[in-house]
Amino acid sequence: MAALLAPPHPGFFAVLATRRAYTTLLYLLFSMATGILAFTYAVTGLSLSLGLAILIIGLPFAVTFLAGTRLLAVAEVHLLKAMVGAAGSEAPALLPEGEGWLARLKTLVGDRRTWTSLLYFLLLMPLGIAYFTMLVTALSMGLGLLAVPVLRLLHLGGSFTGDLGGFAWVTAHPGLAAAVCGLAGLVLVPLTLHLALLLGRFQVWLARHLLVR
Repeated sequence: MAALLAPPHPGFFAVLATRRAYTTLLYLLFSMATGILAFTYAVTGLSLSLGLAILIIGLPFAVTFLAGTRLLAVAEVHLLKAMVGAAGSEAPALLPEGEGWLARLKTLVGDRRTWTSLLYFLLLMPLGIAYFTMLVTALSMGLGLLAVPVLRLLHLGGSFTGDLGGFAWVTAHPGLAAAVCGLAGLVLVPLTLHLALLLGRFQVWLARHLLVR
C-alpha cells in the first residue's frame, strides 16, 4: 500500500497555472471553520464520555464517539487527497481488525491511531486559525499591490501624498511607485500560493503520522 505523500512542487510562476495550488488554498482557508468544528466535536465528545462514564449509557456513547473519530479521520484523508492532491492509496481503517465485534471494540479503544486521530482534530483549530490569518493577510497584500497600477491606469485611485515614511520619491514619481507596487504584488501572489502548497505539504505530513500510521 503506497504511503500518503505530498505531490511535487511547481515552479515559481508555474504555480499560477496549477489547479492544485488553488484547491490547497481553498482547503487551508476553510480549515479554520472545519478546525473549529473538529475541535468542538473532540472536546465535547471527550467531556461527555468522561462525564457519562458512571452511567449505563457512558460506554456506548464513548464507543460511538471514538468510532466517529475514526470516521472523521477517513474523511479527512480523502479530503486531503481531493483538495491538496496527496498521493498514495494509504488510508486509515474505519475500525481496527479483530475477530468479532467485541474484539474490534477493545482494539478500537487500545489502538494508538484512535487517540492520535483525536489529537489531530484538537490541533486542527489552532492550525486552521494560523493558516487563515497568514494566507488572508498575504493574499490581501498581494492583490492590493497588484491593483495599484491598474487603478492608476483607470484613474480610479488617489494620488500618493505625504511623506510616506521618508520615501519622497513616491510623491515625486507616482507612476514609478505604482509600477513598483505592481511588481511587488506580482511576486507576492505566487509566493502566497507557494506558501499554501508548503502548508498543504505539512498538513499531509501531519495526517500521515497522526491519521494513517
